[in-house]
This record gives sequence, structure tokens and C-alpha cells, in this order.
Amino acid sequence: MLKKILRFETAPGDGKKAFTESSEPSKDWVLNGENILMDYLLASPVEEDSAEKQELEISLDEDGNPEVPTWAGQKLKVQQNLARSVFQAAYAKFTKKPKARFLGALLIKSPMEYLDSESIPEGFTMKDPSKWTKADLGLLWDHWQSQEAEEKVIVSFIDCKKEDAPL
Repeated sequence: MLKKILRFETAPGDGKKAFTESSEPSKDWVLNGENILMDYLLASPVEEDSAEKQELEISLDEDGNPEVPTWAGQKLKVQQNLARSVFQAAYAKFTKKPKARFLGALLIKSPMEYLDSESIPEGFTMKDPSKWTKADLGLLWDHWQSQEAEEKVIVSFIDCKKEDAPL
């Protein structure tokens, strides 16, 4: 079986320019590419809606338990972040470690292993806070407001990850 090999060569259009001549941007990339790439990678990303992404502050009562935040009129993403922050504040109080991060996956898998039974309404499905709908959040907020009206703690943890256990 015979194979045919083709070879193509390109000659400059006017025959005067060297084939290896490059554009200024190409030269700049070769000479300064490392710096350009480093500047690009180290630049902080542009936040589209920084109010939705920022860490929200939750008010705490005199014992350090989270209080029900104002959520009416907020966008869904802000409401989801508020709810996440309430759980985070309660987790930090339980562990006595303000920087300890609770894993939502633990609560999704077995919420009653980690949460006091009065922390979420009966029949409430734990899922990633970013998946909660306005209806889910309304149910949660109504429950928390009734807990607060009865002067009860709105969210209380009874267990945590081993590495976060208080000393």
C-alpha cells in the first residue's frame, strides 16, 4: 500500500518579510507573558452582586445564640445566605470556635444527629441552602420566629465534626 505525503510551505506574500516576523502582541506575550499572566491570576474577581455574596452578619442574643434576621423584601439569594449564616453562627457557638465551618452535607444527610429537634420545623427537608426556595425559607423563618417569640433558641447544635469539637 502506497501512502502519499504532501508538504505545504508558505512563502511571504511580498517576498520581503521574513517568515518568522511576529506581531507586537505576540512579542509582548513572549517577553512579558509571565507578568501578564501573574497580574491576571492575582487580580480579584469582579463580583456581579456583592450584596448577595458577602458574609452576612447575624445578631446574637446575650448568650451568643443567633437571632432571627430581617429577611422580608430580600432577594432569594440573600435570604439563602441569611439562613446559612444563622446555621453558621449557631455552629460557631456550639463549637466555641468562631471560624469553624459547618458542612451543610452533614445536615442534609442526618440533620437530627447534629441539630436540636426544635431547630427546624417538622417536615422541613434539609438541603443545600442554595437550593432552598422562598417557600422553604418562609417555613423556616415562620418556625424561627415562633421559637423566638417563646424565648427559645432558634438554632441549636447537639453535635459537630470531630475536628470542631470543643475542648
